[in-house]
Amino acid sequence: MKTTSFLLLLLLLYSIFLNMSFVAGAVPPLILTVATDKSMYLQGERVVVSGTFRVGVNPIDGWPIAISVNSPEGTPLLITTLQTNQGGNFATIFNLSPEAKLGNYTVLSSVQWNSQQALREVTFEVKTTQQGVGVQPQIPQKPSYLSPVLLTFAATGVAFSLIIFALIFYGLVTLQKKVKAPVAPVTPITSVRKVDIMRYKKCAKCGRTFLGVHTFCPHCFTFHGKNGYIEKTTV
Repeated sequence: MKTTSFLLLLLLLYSIFLNMSFVAGAVPPLILTVATDKSMYLQGERVVVSGTFRVGVNPIDGWPIAISVNSPEGTPLLITTLQTNQGGNFATIFNLSPEAKLGNYTVLSSVQWNSQQALREVTFEVKTTQQGVGVQPQIPQKPSYLSPVLLTFAATGVAFSLIIFALIFYGLVTLQKKVKAPVAPVTPITSVRKVDIMRYKKCAKCGRTFLGVHTFCPHCFTFHGKNGYIEKTTV
């Protein structure tokens, strides 16, 4: 029982989604669109009118669509009936007269489906050649290769490259540089002269001994420059 109810619910949702309801009296909506390839034309230009027709989500094939194009004064410029293709699309092309009235034109499309009717409207503007030619956007000129800005950029780039190269070169030289030990100065080695120093001396006059560091005998004040040398001194 639950399975049957679930299937019925799915069937109902599917029919609503397709706008093909099994409920008596439910009618899918008519979907009609119409448009032109441009919103503004010049006198003598070609105009393309196109659109689609569907009932619900279903495109209708071979169904008549009434099209009329009216001038700004309301005078019919084009009245035709188009047939939809398998995709529900329709289109027509016509040329404006070189002397076409200036202003806003109205495109009307209508369709009848059983007891329903749909009507859509779109407008476009017609201008003269002089009015249609707007101000052309200026094409930016290519900057001169000798312009100050480019020269500044070039100089900056060259200077930056030189700095980087110098830093790299300095780093390589620093890594490859070997630290040399300082050379010790050569000092001449002088021979030490041995001095024969007598610790004690004996006075040749008084016969007493005294330290050899004394030049005069502390006892008799006799000068002793060398061993055996006697010189009297007056005190």
